[in-house]
Amino acid sequence: MKIGIAVGIAITVLALVVCLVPLKQVAYAITVDYEDTETYYENEPYNATETYIEHIPLTFETNAYVDEDVTYEHHQIIIGDVVFQDEIVEVTIYKARVEVKNTDNIAGEFVVTFSGFEPMFGEHFLTRALTLNPGQEETAECLAEAIDNWDYEVTPSTKEVEQERTVIKYQQVEKQRTVIKQRQETRYKKVTLLDYLLHY
Repeated sequence: MKIGIAVGIAITVLALVVCLVPLKQVAYAITVDYEDTETYYENEPYNATETYIEHIPLTFETNAYVDEDVTYEHHQIIIGDVVFQDEIVEVTIYKARVEVKNTDNIAGEFVVTFSGFEPMFGEHFLTRALTLNPGQEETAECLAEAIDNWDYEVTPSTKEVEQERTVIKYQQVEKQRTVIKQRQETRYKKVTLLDYLLHY
């Protein structure tokens, strides 16, 4: 009887040990978060000085006025063989004048365009081109029988001038930032013999 009780107690203890007491160590994997430094590139603006060529008009000074002058014309009227008039006649003419002075440091052409009247002698060209060295002055003129409201315009040559300007450019800049990543880690735990036998 005592032997039976002892055997029963031994079996009970053994069963409790197998079912409840963690005796076996096993490995298992879990996902954990961790911080990492990541490198990335970003376009950042910056100011840069850029040189370029600009074509600018030459500088000049003008003085405009009208002069009155006389010219002589040969008037002749002949009807058949009869001469009714044959004489030299004095005729008043007007000269629109524009004095142009090159105030720049290089030579160039200055085109003077007259407007507001009809030129004399059947001329249809109301433009005069003056080629002037630095500091040189010349006069463009246009003849007319009458000049009332008149005007003019001077179109100079241009020269190349190197200029600078500020422009926005972009460059790639290396930067770093902290990011959260995940990784698998192996952990260990103790399980009961029964759990081990059933699940591992």
